[in-house]
Amino acid sequence: MSVGQVFAPMHWTGETAPSARIDALVTGAVDPISGQPESKAAVVSVHKFEAAWYGFAVSLDMACPKSDYWAMARTEAGYRVELAGRNAPQDWEQSARALFDLPNAQITSFSDPARNLHRLAFHAAGRLLAAIFIAPEPVAVMRDYLATRPGEDVDQILTGRTPADVPDPGPVLCSCFGVGINTIARAVEADRLMTVEEIGQSLRAGTNCGSCKPEIANLLKTLTLPQAAE
Repeated sequence: MSVGQVFAPMHWTGETAPSARIDALVTGAVDPISGQPESKAAVVSVHKFEAAWYGFAVSLDMACPKSDYWAMARTEAGYRVELAGRNAPQDWEQSARALFDLPNAQITSFSDPARNLHRLAFHAAGRLLAAIFIAPEPVAVMRDYLATRPGEDVDQILTGRTPADVPDPGPVLCSCFGVGINTIARAVEADRLMTVEEIGQSLRAGTNCGSCKPEIANLLKTLTLPQAAE
């Protein structure tokens, strides 16, 4: 993308975000033969969304967000949601219980009202049902790791970080199989993987839709294999 261009997913629906239908934004021009709408290009005006709070949430079951902004995606463990709003709720616990439809679940929480920081985790029998992290700016947590936690042990979830004894996979590079940059880097070093194809054989990364293959190739260029001493 270049300066002056904006991007929005063209296949989202009202189930994944409240204002994500591109057909409500673009003009009604259609191809005269196929009838296909011109959803890939339109002139738009963009205004900054002034948010008073930001949130990131994960849950075992589908959440029911009602904030001014939200975007939800399915994961292998459940769901992940980005949220933001112009006005903060008076009671974050009550709001989170409504978001996840967990009126009676056990809760572990941390709150710093002066800094507008709130973290809440709902659980049963030691297993995570849902968690939400709130901050006055986009939340600084390890999203890809947290998205794997619903249904798992609830311990240390409020840190928002990968435990010290768990390898950090890093940002996801292959979305199809959830393979992170750090995972690829460790495999390259340990197994001396030299090509995109070898990485695919070892980790499956890039072997489904293939859209991440150029990124894997670029990553390989930045990695240096250890050289044997002469």
